[in-house]
Parts: sequence; C-alpha cells; structure tokens
Amino acid sequence: MWELGIVNPSQIATAQINPAPDGTNTQITPNGNVFNINGGRQSGDGANLFHSFQQFGLTQGQTANFISNPNLRNILGRVVGGDASIINGLIQVTGGNSNLFLMNPAGIVFGTNSRLNVPAAFTATTATGIGFNNNWFSAAGDNNYAQLVGNPNSFAFTNTQPGGIVNLGNLAVREGQNLTLLGGTILSTGQLSAPGGNITVAAVPGENLVRISQPGNLLSLEVQPQSAAGSLPQNWVLPVVSLPQLLTGGGGSATGVTVNSQGQVELTDSDTKVKMGISL
Repeated sequence: MWELGIVNPSQIATAQINPAPDGTNTQITPNGNVFNINGGRQSGDGANLFHSFQQFGLTQGQTANFISNPNLRNILGRVVGGDASIINGLIQVTGGNSNLFLMNPAGIVFGTNSRLNVPAAFTATTATGIGFNNNWFSAAGDNNYAQLVGNPNSFAFTNTQPGGIVNLGNLAVREGQNLTLLGGTILSTGQLSAPGGNITVAAVPGENLVRISQPGNLLSLEVQPQSAAGSLPQNWVLPVVSLPQLLTGGGGSATGVTVNSQGQVELTDSDTKVKMGISL
C-alpha cells in the first residue's frame, strides 16, 4: 500500500504564487505569509480585473490576498504554467465586494487547511476559457481584456479530458452568495457551504460548453457541445493532471477512481482508500 501524497499538502514544497510573464501585469507582493495580488488588466467597462499566474498554490498558513476596489464586480485569475494548483491556505478578497474566479485547466486541489474569505461568489474551474457573451478569457495565449465586459456567463472545456478538482477542505462563502466548482471530474471529501446561496458542483465532459444564468434567485446551468459556441478560447496544449494523480501527488500506479459499498474512494490498480465525506 502507498499513501495518498495529497492528503498532506504541506509536504508539497512547490506550492507558490508567481505572476506569468505575459504582459497581464499581475503583481505579487509578499508580506510574511500573505501574498498581496495587485495590478492586472481591466475590462473596458472597468468592472472586471484579470490576473495571470505562472503557478498558483498555497501551503498551510499562507494567504493569497486579491486586492479589489468598490468598482470591481469580478476578479478572474488564470494559471498558465501547466502545474495543478495545490491550495492549502486562505484565499481572500479585500478592498471591495468582487466575485472571484480561479481557472486552471491542469487541475485544482483544495487541501485540508484550505479556506475562503471572499465577500461575494467564488468559482473554481478547470475550464480552458471563461466566456463573456462571444468573447473569451482564455487560459492560454493572449486575451483582449478590453472586450471582456459584463458578467461571465459561460465556461468552455475544449480538452478531450478536462482537468479534475479535489476538495479536502472547508470551503464556505457568505450568506446569499454562490459557490461553484466546475471540472472534468469533481471529488470532495470536505465541506461546501453557501448559506442562502447556491452550491453548484458539475463534472463536465470534454469538448463541451457550460452556460450559466441566474434569473431571479434560480441558478440555471446548461451543458452544450462546443460546436454551439460562435467562438472558442485558444487551445490548451499543456499537461492536464488526472484525478488519480491529483489524489496521489503524481505517485503510485493508480489508473482510476471508484467508490466502494462502504463509501470509500478507491484508486483503481491500487489498494489505497480514503474515507468518504461527499462524492460528486
């Protein structure tokens, strides 16, 4: 038997936050264990702020602090380096009431010590692009940020096998806000909480488009083939981490994930098990 390396994310020394050298102008200012995230590029209407990271990860006790202002409605960050995001600390937004979106097609893991302190909605996704009507905030390549106006309303999963999301922590948003996890495969043995709001957890097959709307207080999610889109984000050509790799930190020989009759997660071709909290 070999143990799940990801169950103890503090062992992963590579968790860090680095801006991508792609002209997005994301600025990271460390202050002890707090990484203040400023700069970035704004949309033409000034309501959306975009960041680009080469790597995005946190070890226990670290904080990623996204700096907002009262005029920002949404903050969106992409991770472009091809490494999964291992998050075992606090993600927060200060200075405004912005929604926060984190996009990493390679995969996202929320460790046992991961937490949220965000004033509005939070979305984590392994999509390859976040849509603003017919324009895309693409996870790869250049973006025309001035055109990305209004609210995000779609997510493109253009890979054949989209990346997975694992939640081992306690992710909670404030009263009346929404919490959304969108990936190729979702596994949660932790807690998800959105009192008075909506929790959306969706496993999206590859080469599909997800459209989200919220008429009144009812959240609507529609999955369509990507051919239904008038345009698509740029292709993601870097590695995508499988769910077994996320669970094991890349080690071992597991090839898949199943749930046995005792409610335990088992890795196929391995005798490793992990106790089940919530499986989605």
